Amino acid sequence: MISLTNQTMTLNIKPLYNLLIATGLLAGTLITSSCKHNDATPVYTANKAQLKQLTDSLNLVYTSSIEGHDLGQYPKQARTDLKESLDLAAAVNTGNFTSQEVSNAYANLRRAATAFSGRIIEEVAAANLVAKWLFTGNAMDATANHHDGQLMSGIIGTEGHPADGGTLPVLTTDRFGQAGSAYEFTNGAYIEVPYTVALNPGMLSISLWINPKETNSDNYMMSLDRWNGFKFQLQTDNFLYMTVKTPASTFDNDSNPGKMTVGAWHHAVVTVGNGAINFYIDGALSKSTSLAGTLVQLASPVNLAIGQQLPKDKFNFTDSTDPNYFYGGTFFRGSLDDIRYYNKVLTTAEVTQIYNNEKPN
Repeated sequence: MISLTNQTMTLNIKPLYNLLIATGLLAGTLITSSCKHNDATPVYTANKAQLKQLTDSLNLVYTSSIEGHDLGQYPKQARTDLKESLDLAAAVNTGNFTSQEVSNAYANLRRAATAFSGRIIEEVAAANLVAKWLFTGNAMDATANHHDGQLMSGIIGTEGHPADGGTLPVLTTDRFGQAGSAYEFTNGAYIEVPYTVALNPGMLSISLWINPKETNSDNYMMSLDRWNGFKFQLQTDNFLYMTVKTPASTFDNDSNPGKMTVGAWHHAVVTVGNGAINFYIDGALSKSTSLAGTLVQLASPVNLAIGQQLPKDKFNFTDSTDPNYFYGGTFFRGSLDDIRYYNKVLTTAEVTQIYNNEKPN
């Protein structure tokens, strides 16, 4: 679960950076007095005023910052790195050091401040983010687009013998150990999101965290009218598997050799467009395959299903020639969290940024 509760903290910290820049502490160089000596005896007469001013200001930034994985927060390592630089600067401020050593400490602290400001967690590719389901106690869309999900019981059983599983998705513990911050899917349970054209883009990227409960050849994670639109699932050996339909053909590809691990959280991304289907696992490219064309627009609206192959009211149980015929229960078994849905092909750098922002420490 990643939430949006700390955006105001960003606004509180940025003025401090602006103050540092305005006073020259992040834009200039330390002015020190020096004189020429013919011997090797160090001279400890350095002016430490600017170093102390920068140290005091950055201590305010450090204490005001929040460690975490939410927007406006900082990764643990970012705060650790800044604290190390502040401790070094504090030692120089209180000890006997030459002008050159003070200048070096000042330059090091400026670099640390610049690096820290660049590591605040911000939204990735915000302009192309269609929906974001954080599962922070509910299935609501965390963007302003309101692609809110509804908890549903789904169809299970075998061909000719369908049944309603009678179970809704259940809130569970996420990868950070936070209760009620991810959803567990069992017995056909799924989340249904009302169809809009925005959920049916020509190019697509899906980012999500997966913890499969078991290996299954039809572990559907997301589907927009199955192979008539796209389906994203786990296949045999827990490989990621993507099927997409374009005007040119239907493309089926897996992430082999990259795969998920039963009972463990992994980050998975699939991108579709620009002539390729790309699979990423835990921030690294696992496989890329060729693609012709862009995703088709559905002939008739079908709601997006998270954890199932189709919304249960779309199945045809009697006519095997119907595109939505029920061939048997295919649904996700395990937990999902932090689903991002984009109308663009994420770059490798963007995928890595999402992973680094959202991974456990």
